[in-house]
Parts: sequence; C-alpha cells; structure tokens
Amino acid sequence: MIFIKSFLAGVAALVVALILFFYLYGVFFVPKAPPGTTIGLDVRIFIEQPIFWLILLLAFATAFYWEFRRASR
Repeated sequence: MIFIKSFLAGVAALVVALILFFYLYGVFFVPKAPPGTTIGLDVRIFIEQPIFWLILLLAFATAFYWEFRRASR
C-alpha cells in the first residue's frame, strides 16, 4: 500500500510539473503577437528536449521519495 500511495503522489507531482512547465514556457518563451494574430504551440517539441524529461523525472522521484519516507514511519 505504501508503494501505491507513493506512486500516486509521484504521478500527481508529475502532472503539476507538466502544467507548470507548459505555463512558464508560454509566459517566457512564446513571442508576443500583434493584435489580431494567433500563435500555435506544437507540444511535440517538448518530447525532444532532455530538460523536459529531467524536470518530470525529478518531480516524480521527489514526490515518490517524500511520500515513501512519510508513509514508512
């Protein structure tokens, strides 16, 4: 049961990190468009970036470890 709770905590942290990454990327790296134009965002570009996977892995591992230690006591 400890592993299941820890896994779910890791998945929750992974989803939060994913949403936060997309939001921060949109705020800081997407250029500002003139009024009346649209900008598309291709989500597939993130799959090729190692920093994207590193952030997600770090978020999952941190939450998993944190919950595992807390539940083991």
